[in-house]
Amino acid sequence: MLYGLDACPVSSRRLWSLNYVVVSCARKIFNTNSCETAAECIKMFGISDIAETAAMRKDRLVKLMSNSIVQCAKFAVPFQNVNFCS
Repeated sequence: MLYGLDACPVSSRRLWSLNYVVVSCARKIFNTNSCETAAECIKMFGISDIAETAAMRKDRLVKLMSNSIVQCAKFAVPFQNVNFCS
């Protein structure tokens, strides 16, 4: 699911809907009818919110891509004045 969130932009309403699915699953797993109790159990087990997870993954991807661009630029500089066709 998280790979799909990386590939496609998702609105905040969709993220809320995905988070509701996680909480509903937790309600069934922990056999409770309370969303608050299920949300507290999710926090206790270290499962983060879908929106938070998507934001962290996006930030990590942007940081990785910016580092890759800088690395490529470092290697490209020595070859700028080289004529490979002659």
